[in-house]
Formats: sequence, C-alpha cells, structure tokens
Amino acid sequence: MSAEGWVISKPIGAASIGTLSEAAATGFEAVRTGRRNFWVLIGRLLWSLPQAAWVVIDLLCLWTGIWLGTRLLVWWPWVSVPYAYLPEAIFGASLVVSGMIFGWYERETLLHRSRIAARSLLSIALATGFTYIVIHVFMYAGLSRRVAAGGVATFLILGPAIRLLAYWSLRNYPLGLLIIGTGPGEQLAVRALKSRLMRGYRIVGFVDTDPDRVGRIRQGYRVLGTVDEIERICLQNDVHEVVIGSELVKRPEVAESALACLRLGCRVTNEVTFCEKAFGEVPVEHIGPDWFLFADLQSHREEAAAVKRIADVITAVVGLILSLPLWPLIALLAKLASRGPVFYSQQRVGQNGRIFTLYKFRTMCPDAEADGSPTWAVENDPRVNAVGRFLRGSRLDELPQLWNILFGHMSLVGPRPERPEFVEQLRREIPFYNERLLIKPGLTGWAQINFRYGASVEDTRKKLQLDLYYIKHMGVELDLIIMLRTFGTFFQGAW
Repeated sequence: MSAEGWVISKPIGAASIGTLSEAAATGFEAVRTGRRNFWVLIGRLLWSLPQAAWVVIDLLCLWTGIWLGTRLLVWWPWVSVPYAYLPEAIFGASLVVSGMIFGWYERETLLHRSRIAARSLLSIALATGFTYIVIHVFMYAGLSRRVAAGGVATFLILGPAIRLLAYWSLRNYPLGLLIIGTGPGEQLAVRALKSRLMRGYRIVGFVDTDPDRVGRIRQGYRVLGTVDEIERICLQNDVHEVVIGSELVKRPEVAESALACLRLGCRVTNEVTFCEKAFGEVPVEHIGPDWFLFADLQSHREEAAAVKRIADVITAVVGLILSLPLWPLIALLAKLASRGPVFYSQQRVGQNGRIFTLYKFRTMCPDAEADGSPTWAVENDPRVNAVGRFLRGSRLDELPQLWNILFGHMSLVGPRPERPEFVEQLRREIPFYNERLLIKPGLTGWAQINFRYGASVEDTRKKLQLDLYYIKHMGVELDLIIMLRTFGTFFQGAW
C-alpha cells in the first residue's frame, strides 16, 4: 500500500498530526486557488464585455443608489416632478453621455487605476451638474440632494470597484497569447507588447512549421514547438488567443492546427485583425490591395452617406448658431496676440483628391512660412502665439470649418485634411495613403483623438493606420463616440 493510502487509513494519533496539518494546508491552498481562479475568471469576463454592457452596469449602480437613498434617507425624493421616473432617466442619460465624453467606456480605461479613478469622478461630476440644471432650470422642479448623493456614492463605490477587478485580473493574470510563425508580420504583437501599446496580454511564445527552429529565441520569446503540437502548448500555457500570419494560414497543415485551437476555446485571428482589435488601427505595412477588397468598407453605402450628410448639416447649423457669440471675442484676442488677419485660409485635399479652401482662426504669427515652403505643424510649435495655444488646445480655432462642413467640403468626422504639397509627398512614401481620400475629411476623427499631431512621415503613417480603421468601421455609433471625445477636449485639454 502506498504511503498516501497508509496515512488515510491510519488511526488518528500524535504521529499523524504533522501529516494532517500538511493535508489541511493543502486543502486551504486549494480553496484559495479556487477562489482566485473564480475572481480571475470574473475579471476576464468583465474585460470582454461590450460597451453596452458597461452602460447597463453603470445605470444599475446609479439607480441602486437612488433607490436606497429614496428608501433610507427621505420620504419624498423628487419634488414637483410630473413623471415619477423622469429624474432617474435624466441622471442615467447624463451619466452615459458624460462617460463617453471622458472615455469612461473605453477598454483602455480598464488598464490604468489612475484613469479609472479620474474618469469616474469626472463623469459623475458632469452628470450630476447637468441633471441639476435640467431639473431645476428647465423643469422647475426639485431634486433631493441626499438621494442624489446616495446615487453618486453608490456609483463611485461600485463602478470603479468592478473595473478594478478587471484591472487586477489582467495585471496579475494577463491573457495568454500564442503566435504562429516567426516572421515580421507575426512579431507585431511582440513589438506592441514591448512598447507598452498592448496591455492585458502575456506572450507565451511562438510555434513554427520548421522543427529546426524549436527552442530558438525570437524577440525574447522561445519557439515552443511545431504547429503539430499546438494543442498541447495551448493547454500547458493557458492560451486564450492565437495570432497567425496571413501567409501561413494559406498552408493546409497550419489551417488545421488553427482549427484545433478553436476547438479548445481559443480566439484565432491573423496579425492585421489582432492589431485592429488591440490598437484600433490597421498596420499598413502588413496589408495589401486585397484588404480593401474584403474589408467591407462602409464609405460607398448611399444610405449611410445620406444619414451622415444630414447629421453634418444639422450639426453645422446648430454649431454656428451656438458659437457665433464667441467669434467677436476670439477675433479680438487673435488681433491682440499678433498683427495679421483674424481668419486663416489654406488649400487642402478633400474627398477623391478634390481641392478646397479650409478656414480657421489664425493661431500663428503672420510670417510662419516666410520662406514660402510648407512646414509641418508640431506640438508646442514655436510659431504659435499665446492665444493660439489656447485656441488649439480647446479646438476653438477650428470653428470656421463649420462653414466647410455646411458647404459639403468636409464632414464632421473623418480623416484630417492635408495640404496638397504634403499629400503628393506622402503618396510616394506611404503605401495606401491615397485610400484615406475615399471619404470626406473631417473636423475631428479617430486619428485626431488618438494621435494629436503628425509632424513627420512616420507620424503620418501612424495616423493613416487610425484613419483606415475608421474607414472600415465608420458608422453612427463610432461617430458619436468620436464627437463626444472631442467635446471632452474642452474639459481635459488637448488629447
């Protein structure tokens, strides 16, 4: 009989105390491990939730606090309100809009404790202020401060706590990532992880089709085996996602191995799709013309273009009406800052290469390009005057572009319009740069809110990757997110 079996069948006595203590310790460790695995699973589940699910979670947190405040703190929470649940609806809608403005619902927020704390405070503060304004000023009603405080407190406790669970799970137990292939395309994820562009993942290593490469080190990670061993490697290393090179997937044995990963419950993508999901951009150096053919681009849908144009016209008209009182003040500040005209006009390239005149409030000195040669605008550009820095940081210098939107030269959301001189240069140096002209340029856009300035060809390549992501995924929902994020500039400064 084995020693383990003898201990179990042995009568309990002094000689067995140490063995029982070890068994108890092992049992407690198993319980702790089980609990840890449970919370890790919950955290990873939270990480994978779509934006709509996070909106529902926040609304439940807020309305739970309001309900508790109503039951515990006051007898009549809403005073003189014609509809009983209207204040809760206003508060909830304000919280959702405020969260979108400050990036509260972005996945990147889950990877930083500081962002979770700051954005939760900013979102609930703006939502509370807006709710009071609507109820007191427009509805001529009252709002119990104690009930509102109950909703705010509950949201600030539960909302960040739930997100911190996802943060803890991904920081301490990041998702396993296995890469099939060792070529340049397959090493995109490695470079992104090393440059801290991608968080929440741990690269477990590579697998390759060549047995001679097994055991070698690539980019600091080991080739763990061949594609024939991929099931064992995934199980042993707790792999959750597999990235496969676009060229390798055409080989039958590699495709069969990828199917095996799917049967294990792993997500399988190629390197381009992985970059889209992880970074919100398309790596131009790893795509070909076939990407545009099979990406199901939304730019040529007539019904979508009609809806976008109607939204552009309405927004431009409303924006001009609301902002016109500011124009005399901005003009006065621009004149006091330096001599020269108040407005600045420049030739830009629009949809399908058409040239149009773009208008802005002047932010630079009049002789910014005294030699006549086009010059890249950079962050903290010394040619920008003091007033211009404020106007650029708040985006107020771009208000005259609402006329460009009204005339149809631009859209509210789209790629940034560039000067013809730069476009000619960039077409030659960056592949597929011309394809960003498939849609109208925008007052704001996915690239503008994620990458502020393009001061070089390499910066422009980065912005092009963001623009291509927008062109592929453009729609009402993404446009709304971009506009709200842009509006947040007024509260947070330049992005």
